[in-house]
Amino acid sequence: MAVSEPQALDPETAAAQAEAWVRNRLPASWITAIDNDDADALAAARLEIDEDKWFIDLADEGYVTPGWPVEYGGLGVAPKVGSAIARVLGRYKVPRFTNPVGIDLVGPALMKWGTDEHRDRFLRPIARHTEIWCQLFSEPGAGSDLASLATRAVRDGDEWVVNGQKVWASLAHLSSFGLLLARTDPDVPKHKGITVFLVPMDAPGVTIRPLPQITGDAEFNEVFLDDVRIPDSMRIGPVDEGWAVTMSVLLNERQSIAGSGASLPGTVTGRSVAGLIKRHSPVTDPSLRDRFAELYIEDRLVSLTNQRTSAKRRAGQAPGPEASITKLFFSEHTQRLHSFALDLEGPAGQAWVDGDRWHQNTAWAYLRVRSKTIAGGTSEVQRNILGERVLGLPKEPSADRGVPWSQVKRS
Repeated sequence: MAVSEPQALDPETAAAQAEAWVRNRLPASWITAIDNDDADALAAARLEIDEDKWFIDLADEGYVTPGWPVEYGGLGVAPKVGSAIARVLGRYKVPRFTNPVGIDLVGPALMKWGTDEHRDRFLRPIARHTEIWCQLFSEPGAGSDLASLATRAVRDGDEWVVNGQKVWASLAHLSSFGLLLARTDPDVPKHKGITVFLVPMDAPGVTIRPLPQITGDAEFNEVFLDDVRIPDSMRIGPVDEGWAVTMSVLLNERQSIAGSGASLPGTVTGRSVAGLIKRHSPVTDPSLRDRFAELYIEDRLVSLTNQRTSAKRRAGQAPGPEASITKLFFSEHTQRLHSFALDLEGPAGQAWVDGDRWHQNTAWAYLRVRSKTIAGGTSEVQRNILGERVLGLPKEPSADRGVPWSQVKRS
């Protein structure tokens, strides 16, 4: 694949151009609401736009995926330029996208492992928000130990027949396609014999069942695959070598969860240190003030580590342990932050009057971030990764290491 060289655009110029574009395209009432920091006026202005058209215009301008090559709907700019554009979009509170798996995970996987046909067919619809994607990785018996997955794909001429069950598939009920891991050779150790496929979510044999969450939403799903036929042309990467594809996807997932991969404000939002400073400073209670200072320091640590990760990418260096470090630290930091936000609000953080969006959203975010230490690899898994790969500690004992998957005992 011929990839465009990054455009010679500095962050300040890119940010200025993005701001001019946004101010010209959003309704005047929206801009006024942002300029006046008027949340109620902004809520009213949101009703004035057609979000489907907005995302198409934003993507066609290259602002959804600025780091992607121009030929696939990006701007071909360096990561620091993309970050400058993202800050502008965040400042103007542009509509949240509901395609994080497509943009942060599938897009990079297709650019690294897909064919030219895959990239031509799927990348622009991902950026334009016209085709939502989900991730069909975890299973009831294969979560933290993903390599033990049991979903099977059997070759039948130019097709594969897939049977199995996936769980915790975010946005599967809204998705057009899923990125699927399936076992294609059960007679080799579990990290081998896995292949990655692109599966239409409306294919015969695909059944999607939402899973209600503590927030009252149903963003996650379980997905059943019964004799689902997938053309071999929808495979990415070599047969039986899907673990390498999987690891690159998981690395991108950890970076996006840690705040270093998202192009736009995503589906999981919440309170920020800057937002709490703006609303509550000065904090007079000594105990709360100490916690506030600690959270500010943690927020800066996350930001600086993400900058280090971006600098390594710009220098052409392979990703190191930063993704696991930041994912572990950020997921626990954001839970501490939202517990603190609830404490700052006092009783209003748990009981509020109708229409009080701030307190309602603060409580929602507190409940939603309970999943942060699970999604994208549990904190326990991240600690194992860091212990083994950074500190050089011995691997945990494993009875199935080197044993063919078909011979491993399973409940």
